[in-house]
Amino acid sequence: MIAYSDWTLELALSGSAAGLLIGYHLLHLLEVRYWPTRTSLGRNNRARARWASNVMARGADILAVQTLRNWTMAATFLASTAIVIALGVLSVALTYEGLDQLNNIFHFAGIRSHKLAVVKALLVAFVFLVAFVSFSLCVRFYNHAAFLLNLPRDEQEALLDSEAAIRALSRGASAYNLGMRCYYVAIPVALWLLGPIWLLAGALVVTVLMYRLDHGYG
Repeated sequence: MIAYSDWTLELALSGSAAGLLIGYHLLHLLEVRYWPTRTSLGRNNRARARWASNVMARGADILAVQTLRNWTMAATFLASTAIVIALGVLSVALTYEGLDQLNNIFHFAGIRSHKLAVVKALLVAFVFLVAFVSFSLCVRFYNHAAFLLNLPRDEQEALLDSEAAIRALSRGASAYNLGMRCYYVAIPVALWLLGPIWLLAGALVVTVLMYRLDHGYG
């Protein structure tokens, strides 16, 4: 029988962590939408647009291919890693002993329940599956951008081609950004398997990290 105090503590700590992560991302979305230059994503989008315009104006096909190849290789590696982790977590979720050992060793407060532990593990797997889809879309957008950047120069279609290439690059970067955020968010969600205290601590650390990355340079 699970005590009422355990439920209260679990909900309070888990709700605080979820509110922190969701609230931060909502504020960040507002910044990206209305004050993009405050964020590294907005500044990088502007830099990518200038880079694409310069590449197409100069006809620097080799530079475009080499740069996009590096971006695509990074996204492919992260996508492969995400799906492997997701499948690994799913296999652990189906193993009764593995989850119970985590509960018994590291769980200091909150609810100790095998069913809840399975739900937490499935949530971790879901986060990595979202990361896999995001990085896969990133590869798709970058491949499309590589095609657009290497189109023959046409004065009548130059503006439309440039806008299409910049749009493809921006969508690829957004998908990559979402995939990386899934990696970051997966840290506190995975720590939730050890208990709600670990979840809240991980959410605090990850939020500080994301803030520094979102408002820094590079």
